[in-house]
Amino acid sequence: MDVKKIQATIKHLQEGGLAIVMDDADREAEGDLVGLASEATPEKVNFMTKYARGLMCVPMAPEVAERLKLPQMTADNSDPFGTAFTISVDHHSTTTGISAFDRWRTITHLAAPTAKNEDFYKPGHIFPLVAKKNGVLERNGHTEAAVDLARLAGVEPVAYICEILKDNGEMARSVELHEKAAEFSLPIITIKELQEYRQSLASKPVAEVHLPSQYGDFRLRGLMAII
Repeated sequence: MDVKKIQATIKHLQEGGLAIVMDDADREAEGDLVGLASEATPEKVNFMTKYARGLMCVPMAPEVAERLKLPQMTADNSDPFGTAFTISVDHHSTTTGISAFDRWRTITHLAAPTAKNEDFYKPGHIFPLVAKKNGVLERNGHTEAAVDLARLAGVEPVAYICEILKDNGEMARSVELHEKAAEFSLPIITIKELQEYRQSLASKPVAEVHLPSQYGDFRLRGLMAII
């Protein structure tokens, strides 16, 4: 696991950029373009629709979905990987809801800390996804990876993602994904690398305090936790 690569990816996302995240070869073996919802722009959304061309979704932490009162799309989720789709939405400021500008409005409003359920039309053209509470350490999906990256970036735990297709409409795999990353100078990481990075943070002290007392000298260490 290349720590610098993960940290560079987080910095790139913080600056409003997009990154490619790949999952395991024995899972879906696909790659998604990922961005932070709070840093989205119409141009980046348009880039996703033009060069990724899959379904645009908005992964979010469970507490965000609960605050927005977004119900699951179906009570009987038979998706092979348990992807937690909620009802689709458009923000009230949109017109058709499908343009890059309208989707950008919906994405950024979903990431607004003051957003509420009544701000959105239902159904709409953006598909929120609810991540597992403990992210990629609980489920190795793009939903969790995107939300973990948002948490690590220190912003509202909401992201936007889109699967990457080849020109012929088939799913892009590792070779094509690395070619796409090189073509557009995008960072590319795997969910496994992100899992390993989070595991390393869980055991790494981020603060240490010397605490002398009548019972002896002690050192207190705080650990970083991403939940």
